[in-house]
Amino acid sequence: MKTRSPRSLVTGLMWLQQREGGGALRHTCEQSDGPSRYGWRMHDGESFGVQEIRDEGLVLKTEFVKRPGGEHGGDWSWRVTLQPRLDNGTRLAAVTGTTEELG
Repeated sequence: MKTRSPRSLVTGLMWLQQREGGGALRHTCEQSDGPSRYGWRMHDGESFGVQEIRDEGLVLKTEFVKRPGGEHGGDWSWRVTLQPRLDNGTRLAAVTGTTEELG
């Protein structure tokens, strides 16, 4: 992420899935890397955008918003959220039963 300024600070995002035998550190989305889906969910090209990256068992969402004003045309905010996807049926949905201690 960077501004239009010629001396802009450049920032980015990297992610890694820890697993047995290591994992690949990523900082870009390439079709050859095998993410199931990535791209903009919505944006207006000027003041906001929502992007989603589905990479194996992760859903990364980045959100950008520009607040007008200030000395340089506005201030940008960036939020990143991560959700693990548990699609493989190993997620515990409910526990049933009784015990003397718990009833």
